[in-house]
Amino acid sequence: MTAVLPAPATLRPARTTRVVRAIARPEAVRLLRRPVLWVGVALSSLAAYAMFHSPDDWSGARYMSAPVMLGPLLVAVSMVVAGSFHRERAGLAADAPVDEVARTAGRLLGAMALVCLVAVLAAAGAVVARATGGFDLGDEPGRTLHAHFTLPEILQPVAAAVLAVAVGAAAGRRFRHAATAYLVLFVGWFPFVMVSWAFQARQVTSFSILQIQPVTIPIGPVTADPSSFPAHWLLSAPGEYQDFWGRAFVSAHLAAWHDVWLLGLACLFLALALPRGHRRLAGFVGLALAIVGVVAQYLVIP
Repeated sequence: MTAVLPAPATLRPARTTRVVRAIARPEAVRLLRRPVLWVGVALSSLAAYAMFHSPDDWSGARYMSAPVMLGPLLVAVSMVVAGSFHRERAGLAADAPVDEVARTAGRLLGAMALVCLVAVLAAAGAVVARATGGFDLGDEPGRTLHAHFTLPEILQPVAAAVLAVAVGAAAGRRFRHAATAYLVLFVGWFPFVMVSWAFQARQVTSFSILQIQPVTIPIGPVTADPSSFPAHWLLSAPGEYQDFWGRAFVSAHLAAWHDVWLLGLACLFLALALPRGHRRLAGFVGLALAIVGVVAQYLVIP
């Protein structure tokens, strides 16, 4: 009796999946062993320790500083992923028995280990904040001593890590020299991490990478009676840098749509790292998500 073999069309997806997994496992281990990654972890951990153990310079200082703590780690993630994808430019890659699509998928799947690492650290920070009673936020009479991050705010570092992977993949794949990719990544991340406060204004916060809440919305002049504002509002009092009463606007919806914006950017950069023939869909999805995310954020802000 002649054995009936499955059609090639049914074998190929399973075989491709096995190949991608086989590439992803050692790639994840290789990425997690990179010293640059752990330098980023150490810098982010030191920044978080300093934040939790230093007095607030002003109301809301810790709450607004927290999203930036993982900035050094995000830079490190981009750099190690860039090194991985830069190996695709080696002459041997084109002669490998595995096609470029499978190699790219395997590298990206392996890089998800870095996203998981960022997610664990973000969750740990949220647990510590919850255990210590929360953050001081707002000015009297609209003030709380127990502000906590919403779930979309906690997920922002995870979305930013996905973006860091995509940016690193694009840089490693498109720049001829690895040193150039590393330099561009460092310079490119610098303003979004080190001067992230510059993107806090309501006009530009939708385009930030590490979004800092609250967003201050003017609600009255210096002479206004703060007790006349709704009791549930967090307030920002007039001061050296502000000549009005403002509402310290914190919104889970704003953070959620910001996460959508970050994922849209990630798809756009990912399109630059994908082989030809697979870029158009990623670019279209990325552009759609980015536009929806930005527009929705502007609609959420009062």
